[in-house]
Amino acid sequence: MNQETELLTAEEMAKRLRVKPDTVKAWARQGTIPKLKLSHKIIRFDPVAVVAALRKHAKEADHAK
Repeated sequence: MNQETELLTAEEMAKRLRVKPDTVKAWARQGTIPKLKLSHKIIRFDPVAVVAALRKHAKEADHAK
């Protein structure tokens, strides 16, 4: 992760992806997207890593068809 990369909350990540925060949280729980657990209650998302994971997931889903 680049030191310049900002870390986003689930709400901020959801806004960028145009989905609900619960969707971002569910994807993180399922392992679809990476999360950074800073403490027991604080979780952040690297937007670059999240988009890369979603693209990889979509590509794998296309190949599974």
